[in-house]
Amino acid sequence: MAFFTVRTRGAAALLLALASPALWASGGTGTYPLDWGRPGETLEYRSCGCADSCWVAEVKNRRTRQTLARLRCDCERLFSQTGPRGPEVERASSCAAFEGTADKPGAIRQALEKLLKR
Repeated sequence: MAFFTVRTRGAAALLLALASPALWASGGTGTYPLDWGRPGETLEYRSCGCADSCWVAEVKNRRTRQTLARLRCDCERLFSQTGPRGPEVERASSCAAFEGTADKPGAIRQALEKLLKR
């Protein structure tokens, strides 16, 4: 009977691990700030995997934490969003413009400034 219980728990744990995208898609980093320089706003970056080819960069209001603009790479394509509820739009079929540069944070900052028309 004890063998059956251990086996059942092991199977349940395996199913839970396979069903949880957070467990099999992990590999990213925590959120950390990038240079932004606008009073009252912050630029945050986090990697979600794919050897740092999956990432999200968001400009947020410091006080309210409301997202003002977002760039996102899904390991292949680049997406953007303006405002907290704006539609997400595919901007490019590749993220090569950010991956092929020596200054990825600077390229992200410039793209977000352009997106926000600053």
